[in-house]
Amino acid sequence: MNITVTLPKTKEKRKLEFEKVLTIEQVLKKLNLKPDTVIVMNKNRPVPIDDEINDGQGFTILQVSSGG
Repeated sequence: MNITVTLPKTKEKRKLEFEKVLTIEQVLKKLNLKPDTVIVMNKNRPVPIDDEINDGQGFTILQVSSGG
């Protein structure tokens, strides 16, 4: 399975290949990203982290920050 991930903060675009179907959360873990620090978007819509990824799908991962 092939997917494309875009990271706007670093202007990086990665093409990833996996042998089996994964969830968004599993992909985030493989990218060493914490699910509570990002919002995953597909076609300008947020995607739940438990959604399974389809072959050829593309995502944008937005890093969020908060503070006081």
